Amino acid sequence: MMLTPRGVQRFYGIWFPLLHFVSRRTGLVPDFPSVYGEGSVSPSDAATLRDRLWADDALRAAFVAENPAGLSAEDLAVVKGWDARVRGTFYVFRQLKKHAILIPERGEPLAYAVLGLASPIEDVIPMPPPCMVEATLLPFEGKIIYDSLLVGYSISFGAGIRGSLNETYKAAQERGRLLTSLSLGESGVEGVRARNAKLLAQFVQHMARPNVNQKTLDAHRATIERFGEDYLLGLSPPRGLIDADADAVAIYLGTMGDDVNLISFKHFVRFLRDTGRMSWEGGEAMLKELL
Repeated sequence: MMLTPRGVQRFYGIWFPLLHFVSRRTGLVPDFPSVYGEGSVSPSDAATLRDRLWADDALRAAFVAENPAGLSAEDLAVVKGWDARVRGTFYVFRQLKKHAILIPERGEPLAYAVLGLASPIEDVIPMPPPCMVEATLLPFEGKIIYDSLLVGYSISFGAGIRGSLNETYKAAQERGRLLTSLSLGESGVEGVRARNAKLLAQFVQHMARPNVNQKTLDAHRATIERFGEDYLLGLSPPRGLIDADADAVAIYLGTMGDDVNLISFKHFVRFLRDTGRMSWEGGEAMLKELL
């Protein structure tokens, strides 16, 4: 739900010297404290320095090079790692026991599992989730936090937006895009393979009928599993079956010739389309490749 007290102290022990450095280098917000807990800090002053920091990576590079606060090599590496920050508008969708779920306002299905700092995120937003915020997400000790400043909007959302957020969250989970860190390692082959296995099990369950025997179901599963293993997992970065599209199917079929069961592919595409895992248009485009 939030960082440990030790983690909070470490973050602010890096963050305050960094903002202090920006203040001295730019002349903005004179007398900003260099040590967490020394003196009062207004959120607007911190936001002014934060915005300048993220607008100019040269400031952060200079801080790392000069190390005016005498930080450890490990702490300087944290500052360097903030190249991977994510800034934008998010919905705080849900507060779970371990973290809050933030969903970007726009884009493909994606969600971030974000820890609070000294308080849970639900305690620092202006209203209960879902709540829209402006935020900068940061990698920190293998987790995702935010840069201590959230701008929340007191906007209520109806059933339509809530339902859409719920669908986005489910899609992010299924596609392996519920991120618990900002490391690229989460999209590795083994993670994609595990998600493929879950999807294939649901595909077989979806197809199961009294008049369809297990041998047929196993054959359909094997055909689609082979597509995932032999083609999609070999891409860079590796792609899961749920991310297959018409181009991928066309290329794969072109390499396989007649050595593929098109009926299995048709069943799989209809499964993705009819269960909302793929748009209708995307499904139709894939089906055209299977004629």
